[in-house]
Amino acid sequence: MDFGVLGPLTVRQAGLPRELELGTPKARVLLAVLLSRPGRPVSDDALVEAVWGEDRPKSAAKNVQTYVHRLRHRLGDPRRIAREGRGYVLRADRAEVDAARFEDLAAAARAALAAGERDRSRRLFAEALGLWRGPAFAGIADLPALGPEATRLDELRLGVLEERIDVDLRLGRHGELLGELTALTMEHPFRERMWAQLMLALYRCGRRADALLAYLQVRQVLAEETGLEPGRPLRELHRAVLGEDPALDREAGDGEQGRRSTAVARMLPPALGDFSGQQAELAEIEARLRTDRAADEPAATVTVSGPGGVGKTALAVQASHRLRSAYPDGQLFAALDGARTQRVAPATVLGRFLRALGVPATAVPDDPQERTDLYRGLLAERRILVVLDDAYDEEQLAPLLPTSGTCGVIATGRVRLAGLGGAHRVELREMSEADSLAMLRGSTGGRLASAAPADLSDLVRLCARLPLALRIAGALLVSRPHWRPADLVSRLADEQHRLDALRYRDLEVRASFGLSYEGLRPGARRLFRLLGLLEAPDFPLWAAAAALDTGLRAAQELLDELVDVHLLDVTGAPNGQARYGFHDLIRAYARERAEAEEPVEARDGSVVRVLSALLACTDIADRDHMGQNMFQRDADRWQPAVVEASLPPSVPPMELLDAERVALVAGVRQAAELGRDELCWELAVGGHALFETERYFDDWQECYGTAMGLARTAGNLRGRARLLISMAGLLYTRRRYGPAEESNTEAMELFERIGDRRGYLEALSNAPFFLVPNGRLTEAITAGREAFERLDAGGQPAAALHAYSQVGLAHLQAGRPERAVAVLTEIIDGARKQGIRALIARDTYWLGQAQLALGRPAEAEESFTELNECARSIGSSGTFYTAHAWGCLHLARGEYTEARHRLLEGVGIARALHDPMFETRVLIDLLDARLYGPHDLPAAIGRGERAVEVARGIDYPYLLAGVLEKLARLRAAAGDAAAARRLADEAAVARDRVR
Repeated sequence: MDFGVLGPLTVRQAGLPRELELGTPKARVLLAVLLSRPGRPVSDDALVEAVWGEDRPKSAAKNVQTYVHRLRHRLGDPRRIAREGRGYVLRADRAEVDAARFEDLAAAARAALAAGERDRSRRLFAEALGLWRGPAFAGIADLPALGPEATRLDELRLGVLEERIDVDLRLGRHGELLGELTALTMEHPFRERMWAQLMLALYRCGRRADALLAYLQVRQVLAEETGLEPGRPLRELHRAVLGEDPALDREAGDGEQGRRSTAVARMLPPALGDFSGQQAELAEIEARLRTDRAADEPAATVTVSGPGGVGKTALAVQASHRLRSAYPDGQLFAALDGARTQRVAPATVLGRFLRALGVPATAVPDDPQERTDLYRGLLAERRILVVLDDAYDEEQLAPLLPTSGTCGVIATGRVRLAGLGGAHRVELREMSEADSLAMLRGSTGGRLASAAPADLSDLVRLCARLPLALRIAGALLVSRPHWRPADLVSRLADEQHRLDALRYRDLEVRASFGLSYEGLRPGARRLFRLLGLLEAPDFPLWAAAAALDTGLRAAQELLDELVDVHLLDVTGAPNGQARYGFHDLIRAYARERAEAEEPVEARDGSVVRVLSALLACTDIADRDHMGQNMFQRDADRWQPAVVEASLPPSVPPMELLDAERVALVAGVRQAAELGRDELCWELAVGGHALFETERYFDDWQECYGTAMGLARTAGNLRGRARLLISMAGLLYTRRRYGPAEESNTEAMELFERIGDRRGYLEALSNAPFFLVPNGRLTEAITAGREAFERLDAGGQPAAALHAYSQVGLAHLQAGRPERAVAVLTEIIDGARKQGIRALIARDTYWLGQAQLALGRPAEAEESFTELNECARSIGSSGTFYTAHAWGCLHLARGEYTEARHRLLEGVGIARALHDPMFETRVLIDLLDARLYGPHDLPAAIGRGERAVEVARGIDYPYLLAGVLEKLARLRAAAGDAAAARRLADEAAVARDRVR
């Protein structure tokens, strides 16, 4: 696939000239926004804002889903646009996006130039510029969501164009450039670099007077439009042209002309010969520091931050070597030891810098401020790069920063150095697997040529893609020729001793982390080690508060301290709630510190508090989803009021719980490991509504198995009964109605055995759900009414309505739609009073179906419109309900094209959900003979055969009868009377099972 944004948005199949049709303008905007952030998720809210702005319709979120669905279809690959968190991400290789190819080609051109390959550099620059077909995102670049990226790309294009012209000047092609540069300076009159290139080209063509006139022209433009004089480079070039400086006849770009002769400092450490990865960060630093600035502007500054061992110093040194040509007057380097107790004083560094700049040792001032003044004076008119490695904070850096725009600065540190105003910030994370493998191979020479790819992949994973750990692994393999990669993998597989294994001479991962840890305040150190005990991959603020048993404000301050020194990362902020997580090896270090410094009781107590706070979250979500907490609660909750206060009030609690899904599954495992049976089964049951709504079947099964095993061992009968109800829900959702009924019945027997009346009634409320699919409609109506009356009288109104909802469905399937409407209307009214959003959505769907059965499409439309607004509350099932509902409405109105489209959409959703009952239900309507002409009948019959096959796989006679009847009509329409009669007879047998 070839995605084009360097001009109007285009998408083509690789190698084909014809563009793909992308659909509506809004769909194009949505794709453009995703393309502006390839590989990064874009939230639903951001997409809605991008497509509609302030004029968003109520159905905007649903419409985004529709656009994404259609785009996936047009792109021919549903994996191209993936759901991630509460947003979407476009999956595309860099080679597939012209903007990424442009940046990669430009970076390759710069590398070729640095290697002295000028002709190749020019070809690569020209190839990069040749990708442009107009302004970036032409036609839609004025949209707020695209404007910044479009501006960035357009600015990059101009910068690359200037770089290509510099290469042309070095190659002596000044005559060919005159026309292009004349046009460019007219189009971009404030780009002084282009004017300088035009002046130099004119001078070298023997047109000295025209070069001077060009200077007067740009000076006049700047004075009239900005009130400024030309910058120092242009002024010096003007003086050089006036004086016919011989340096102007040499190759441009080999160093600025007319500079005074002074000592040239070359203090950079050697670059790593096996440096790999971080190419995007390298290009980012280069782009920032290659820009020309006047002396009266601030120095271009880049900060590089990240945890210990992530490769900050290596990146800074590598970038500095690549920037040597841009800073011909020298490079200064100092290691500030900011992570150590004894940090290097700025005055000491200034002394070294001044001597490197040619100041005699006897002339270096003693006073620190005088040293700074002299240092800045020496740098004022020179192009020097200053590299300040491992800074502690901005105060340590301040005296070492040049004040001239002719200089550049790279500062690294474990803290983010956010106080350096105007600095461009680069944050390092672990490398990609491909870059990690490249580093591992590079550091071992040919040592790994015969290594099994699986062993190398395991080695990279166990080193957590951390450059320091990978470098240590490489050194270990080289220094121990008898070791195979599998041997080192075996040593690293033991998490408890992994940090012991990652050590080679003076290289040690543990020591690198320890420097950051020891610099923390005591409270932050304790939070760090306690959070390391959690099995969850990430966690929100309330988890930190629970770990320490403290308030939210105190926990937030300590979290911020950990984030600032990169011992903890902000992994995202879904739903407006920041989440924090560890790098894998840092987590191992945190756990190691906890085991060394915290007693067992304190460790277990902290974990239990966090899991108890997670229980409080499940309560909040369950109450919001079902109107009340369905299950009796026995385990302790950690400060529910504090947990609730930390949750964003505008986000549905079920969405917040969804963000805790992985933590919930891990929490069930961890509670089991601690032997906390009540906590374990309550966490497993607490996830029931989430697992059911979002169909997390594997997680559901795992939590059930873990908790049930512990409940059996502990002899916890109530826990077993609750878990059996949950398992009944899982089996029901997977459309295994017989086993679901057996599990629910076993739960009722256990509740009766221990005298738990509330639990018994809750299990009783589920009984109608198993009777309806079985065709036992009369029993279902009786059981539903009985459960409703007993539960309502027992103070469980939500569970009562839950059971009563099946009475409405039973009436509808029994052919009594008028009675169904009355029951469903009663249920919906009750659900609204109690705020049971899930029940409102589901029964509004069924109400609309009953109204259609009565021939009242206008009333059904009102119900389905309400369904659009509340379908989100039942998760992924809601998308099916809305597609099927509107398909049925279009069918009832005779709008067959629209009906077919929405019903096919429903089939796709049902299959994506792996739900045979949903698929059967929508196929019944899709097989309506009115949707097909004579030529479509063979395909429709084929679809009908598939529908019969699916329907036979679930024990639901009502649906099987419906499919067989529809297929019989299709067969009859195709002239196959015998097959039609056979199918009709089988349908009648299935219909007889519905009583």
